[in-house]
Amino acid sequence: MNFMNQDNIVVIALNRIGDIIIANLLFLLCSIPLVTIGPSLTALYHCMLRIVKGNEDKVTKTFFRALRQNFVQSLIAWLALVIVGVILFLNTHFLLQNTSEAGKIFYYLSGLVLVLLVIIALYIFPVIAAFSNTLKNLVKNSVIFAFMHIPSTLLIAVISILPMYMTYQDLTLLPLYSCCWFFFGFALTCYINSFLFYRIFKPYLETSEETEEIKEVSK
Repeated sequence: MNFMNQDNIVVIALNRIGDIIIANLLFLLCSIPLVTIGPSLTALYHCMLRIVKGNEDKVTKTFFRALRQNFVQSLIAWLALVIVGVILFLNTHFLLQNTSEAGKIFYYLSGLVLVLLVIIALYIFPVIAAFSNTLKNLVKNSVIFAFMHIPSTLLIAVISILPMYMTYQDLTLLPLYSCCWFFFGFALTCYINSFLFYRIFKPYLETSEETEEIKEVSK
């Protein structure tokens, strides 16, 4: 077995692991201000979608180009999600104390809106990473994609939420979990999700000659 051959499965696996680690560290670095988590997540998904597609561009170069191109839309989407999420959380907390029938109805309605918000949060950043459109249409398309592919949406929700939930269930292993999240956790989650997202997006991606392309980042 020739380990120097770039087509060798071991070399491919090591390159993939390296890409995931680098992308994860870049995501964390660019998310430090917290308000930039949305743009960083979009750039991370852009890298992972292109890897799933088979594109072998340098991760660092691809990440920062995607970050720059999608920064404004992703930032607006992220801030809107945070603001609406906080309002809904406070609203449901208040309604939970209300024992009237009307209070219960509004509580369940708020819960449904919160579920819709989570669905949008799961889809909006990979959608921004893959498609060029107005933010309004990208949000609308996120909802359409989610409800057109409910089994995939449920699986994406489990892949995205369950590991984070489990991280805080066993505080004795928190240092180990934190290490995993620091080096590869976020990028690995996005990488796994990207197989599902790419399958969903593929029929709608722009075609270039014989192959579908994830949105090219302007140089």
